[in-house]
Amino acid sequence: MPYPYPAEIKNSRVMVFIDGENLAIRYANLLGENKPFDHVQFEKDIYVWSPLLDLSSHLTVNTVRRYYYSSVRGDENRRISIHEKLNGLGIQSPRVFPKNKTRGSKQVDISLSVEMLSHAHYGNYDAAVLVAGDEDYIPLVEAVKAQGKQVFIWFVKDGLSPALRRSADYYFDLGEILLNKDARRYML
Repeated sequence: MPYPYPAEIKNSRVMVFIDGENLAIRYANLLGENKPFDHVQFEKDIYVWSPLLDLSSHLTVNTVRRYYYSSVRGDENRRISIHEKLNGLGIQSPRVFPKNKTRGSKQVDISLSVEMLSHAHYGNYDAAVLVAGDEDYIPLVEAVKAQGKQVFIWFVKDGLSPALRRSADYYFDLGEILLNKDARRYML
């Protein structure tokens, strides 16, 4: 199985855009009653991440920035707490939005899309890693590719739209790392 960063991405400037809310929900469904492995940091419905997903240490990849988009119920202190936890996981730009009982948060998808497309337009990266599975992201992927950028999709297989997978330049199943106790084999 290839690393989450394929060989074609070496010597590239990369930005990572994570629909963390959706990923955390999908991960919880896959995890079921099982406990996350030691290398996985997880808070139900809010975030999931593993330091094993930062492979720039052994590939010549310049990860310019990682954006993580999620929402939480609670006050500003709760959002700050999640922001700080994500910072501690190597996420340079957490975006933690308020979620309420009636409508949830609509800011995650649109904020991710605006930032990913804006950075592509300004030439801030050569390749984007989009950690998302919704078909709604297809227009974003196509627009970023039209800017001459590569788009790599990371997600869990059962939560990925086949059409989104086809629209990207590359796909990696995060289950290979997030649901694998032997995932350290990806680290060389």
